[in-house]
Amino acid sequence: MGAITEALNVAYDVKESRPWWKTRLQAIGLTVALSVLIIGALLLVLSGGKIVEGLAAGFDFGSAFVITWKIAQWPIVLAFMLLAFALIYYFAPDLREQKWTWITPGAVVGVVLWLLASFGFRTYLHFFDSYSATYGSLGAVIILMLWLYLTGVAVLVGGELNAELEHMAASMGAADAKAKGEKQPLKARAASN
Repeated sequence: MGAITEALNVAYDVKESRPWWKTRLQAIGLTVALSVLIIGALLLVLSGGKIVEGLAAGFDFGSAFVITWKIAQWPIVLAFMLLAFALIYYFAPDLREQKWTWITPGAVVGVVLWLLASFGFRTYLHFFDSYSATYGSLGAVIILMLWLYLTGVAVLVGGELNAELEHMAASMGAADAKAKGEKQPLKARAASN
């Protein structure tokens, strides 16, 4: 998260001005929050069906409950991932007076890229899984590190898109947008002068 914070600061063309301890605590907090969201999303995808079938059998909810869950789990998982990306884009860069937005163009692009990269990587590993034969037990670590790298690329592409859209909005005169290299919106700078 520290590297993602630095990269998003570069995307917004701002210098880090927060104290070292604050950026580390923020990186730890983001890591914990993202871990909870991603693990929750994975549990919903991998074990959600079994849990719901058990609940349906135990409380006699019927098959409509199970079918509803199988349809509803995907929007919930998507919402978890969009929230994870929104948290990164809100807290990581050193910007002031930022407005919270649940869904940004960068978050949508980042999640789509992340899903494409994850499914593509899964397909690649399904057909060309030679890491275990070549590297033994280190193969799993290599696969995890490569997937984390692809995840980081998706996060940074979405962050760069958000930064460029904000810079473009500021150049077109939007009062609540930040110009390139500025930490606060144009209206906040005008009010302080």
